[in-house]
Amino acid sequence: MIAAAWALVGPQLLFVLKPVVGGRVFPAVAEADGVVSLFFTGGYPALTWVPFVIAGMAVARLDLAATAVRIRLALAGVALAVAGYGGSWLALRLVPGAAAAVREAAGGPGMSSMSSAPPGSEGIFGDTPAGMLVASPHSEATLSIVGNTGVAILVVIACLAAMDALPRLRRLATPVIAVGTMSLTAYVYHIVAIWLLDTEALTVAPLYILLGFIASITLLATLWSRFFQRGPLEWLMGKATGLARRIDISVLRRQERTGTSSTLR
Repeated sequence: MIAAAWALVGPQLLFVLKPVVGGRVFPAVAEADGVVSLFFTGGYPALTWVPFVIAGMAVARLDLAATAVRIRLALAGVALAVAGYGGSWLALRLVPGAAAAVREAAGGPGMSSMSSAPPGSEGIFGDTPAGMLVASPHSEATLSIVGNTGVAILVVIACLAAMDALPRLRRLATPVIAVGTMSLTAYVYHIVAIWLLDTEALTVAPLYILLGFIASITLLATLWSRFFQRGPLEWLMGKATGLARRIDISVLRRQERTGTSSTLR
């Protein structure tokens, strides 16, 4: 419910607030402006990307080993994908002037041109309210969030089914699974590597840099998983949430004691 509400409200709120906090054009990485960039003006503004995180947390709490749960999730994924991408396709053709406004904002003759634009090239909605009807990559609109979430759920279910049906595939996929168990560490690793190698200064990064990222993090994750269940940053996050959990439990127990003593009085 939180993810759905956020997906419905966040993009519209961001569209209203972006002109106030710094315009609708993404700043470059070197021009990042702290909290404003994190929540509003960055390439991945939290105001529209957090629904993916919350939806992922909800899916992870389900019994993904149960067939009935997988079937329901698969159906939900299909429904979300159809609603997001199908809804965008219909809206751009039924809302008067929407398609033309998106084409003009994307700077191309066809509506598909906006789908190939990299993050930050057109601003969050192509600087037009009609952009909120777009479900293309990085459009940040509600329909994009809905459709992408549906596809992500389908990918998760497909991978789970493949691992169960093909035991040999699971053994072959062990390095990939190892990276998945420490995805936060892997993400931070490649950001740090980009900074150390100064690849942002390159107009076009060579293919060997990408392959080097993939090979090195896969090797490191595979070796790490042989000795530890969690990645280093995942372990730190677990410790942080564990501390918060203990604080919540202590507060709850204090409330219970207070409530019990009040009842006795």
